[in-house]
Amino acid sequence: MKSLRTLLAAVILLPFACACGESRTSAAATAPAEAAPKFADDWYMFSKQPGGPSPIGVNIHETRYGLAGRLWRSGKMYPIRNAAISGDAMSFIVPALDMSWSATRSEGHKWTGSWVSKEGELPSVMGFSNPPDLDGKGFVTLADGRQMYLDCRGEGAPAVIFDAGAGGSTESWKAVHAEIAKTTQACAYDRAGHGLSDPGPLPLDTAAVANDMEAMLKAAGITGPYVLVGHSLGSYHVRQFANTRFDQMAGMVLVDPSGDGQGARFAKVIPKLDSILEKTRNEQKSLGCVATMRAKLVAHSDPLFEKCGKTNDAEMMEQTQSEVDAMEGASTEQLNESHRSYGDMPLIVLTRGDYEKGMPPEFTDVDRAAMKKVWTGMHDEMTAFSTAGVHREIPDAGHSIQVDQPQAVTDAVMEVVAKARARQGATGAN
Repeated sequence: MKSLRTLLAAVILLPFACACGESRTSAAATAPAEAAPKFADDWYMFSKQPGGPSPIGVNIHETRYGLAGRLWRSGKMYPIRNAAISGDAMSFIVPALDMSWSATRSEGHKWTGSWVSKEGELPSVMGFSNPPDLDGKGFVTLADGRQMYLDCRGEGAPAVIFDAGAGGSTESWKAVHAEIAKTTQACAYDRAGHGLSDPGPLPLDTAAVANDMEAMLKAAGITGPYVLVGHSLGSYHVRQFANTRFDQMAGMVLVDPSGDGQGARFAKVIPKLDSILEKTRNEQKSLGCVATMRAKLVAHSDPLFEKCGKTNDAEMMEQTQSEVDAMEGASTEQLNESHRSYGDMPLIVLTRGDYEKGMPPEFTDVDRAAMKKVWTGMHDEMTAFSTAGVHREIPDAGHSIQVDQPQAVTDAVMEVVAKARARQGATGAN
């Protein structure tokens, strides 16, 4: 479960709980124009040690912005962060497993070092091996060397592309993904630095995400037009894609979407919101989560772990914070500048019916009523982008409608797919 602050990042603009007072120079500004670097040492396999972890497959590759990678253990994949290879020394961490590896290279290209986990320090040896069966499944390499995770299932057109909310990943759609794949191709992906995708350059505003999405789909050979599905902050990205690439659009479903300039709109009707946000911002800036997590794994028992969003993934924290920070500024400006009518494109906007789930404890019934008025008003605006737009409130659903009421999301996506097919058929007939 996401923390309250993470959930609210796209609802009332509470920053992601990462205390990201630090800033990182945008790699986009300094990256050379030449082609992406070639992969670094690609594949290793931990040898099985008595009492140690089972064999593990590791991929470390080079992007224009540094090293990235992933790890396989017992048939599951996990992102590698903080990877570094300098001469004969190597290290990385696996936040999802609370594990770290540091080693030196010896003769025969073997790495010998320590694999540190919750169970303690375990000596291991790592050497070349054939990659596991899942070596490249679902990964798409962009021109800058970054690998994006794209989980595509099913067949048929139009392809449905899912974009998660703040801090989310492909896992956000697990209750609806397989159902949609029974009828058409359905693809969920991890944005830069989220889930299994490599981190990218900052800032990560909505235009940058839309560019990544287009490059990823092109590299994967998934052709449009598409039905885009965006939850919360993900609605910024899919709307920007539609605004700037309308010829590639077949339809859209917005799942409790974040609204343009929503922070200022909420502040007008909920005056206490500014003080709530400011208190959170000040507290987080003093913690230095990103720098701390890059330096070491923080124990779950450490109070800092909870305050920093219950994760050791510094890259994901930083990338999510960049997305949230851009919402009120660059991302809203980009959406306003690219604003256009969607004509009669099939569009469904789904709105939460429950305004108690995930709300700050300081909120009163009056505050929640005010929030609902602003929230539904923004969703009415989005629905009006298309003359065929439909706006639905989903009872008993909080902000994550795809979790609380997954059938409502499945039904909306399938309805848009059917309408897009009928519309395409009518156009083709003419």
